[in-house]
Amino acid sequence: MKKALLSVFLAGVLTACTPAVTPIPMATFTISPPTSTPKMESTPVPASPMPTQPIILMITPDPIQVERWREYQTALAKSLLSHLPPKEVLCEWEILSQVDHKVYVWAVCKSGIESSSTPVVIHLETDGSILSVEVPEPGLSDYPKLFLTDVQEKFTYYRYGRAKEMSDHIDWRWTHIDEPPLIVLSATPTP
Repeated sequence: MKKALLSVFLAGVLTACTPAVTPIPMATFTISPPTSTPKMESTPVPASPMPTQPIILMITPDPIQVERWREYQTALAKSLLSHLPPKEVLCEWEILSQVDHKVYVWAVCKSGIESSSTPVVIHLETDGSILSVEVPEPGLSDYPKLFLTDVQEKFTYYRYGRAKEMSDHIDWRWTHIDEPPLIVLSATPTP
């Protein structure tokens, strides 16, 4: 008897908790067949190719370049912000290409108040030391004679994004003065 009363009680509780469903009046539609069947011819639409993103290959510096990062930084500082003492300038660079004794890089150098971001050509001695740094004149007239076509194609990547990341790392390095540039960190194997 107790089980029966409990079942009735639970059924009542469940019924009271269940929301009431009110049917929605349905409209009635009459669909008449079309008077004529239109003929549709399908023309295949060619698939659009996915937009291509440039593939930027980062070239890892060789061990000599990694060991000489301070020499590279000083040479870039002297070339890009030549009116300042090199000790007041920090630089970041990435290698875009290397052909024989020419290393094509994008360089960003900053002092406390000035900065420069540009592609340059580093000319090396046979022992890997820096012979000179060639910086293009402002404007685009020097680019074709200084830089290979495939190197020039990478410039947009730096002008619109990567150079800012390099600049931000320089800002961080000013507070961590013994830290090397990103190019050295990317070439250093992690344990």
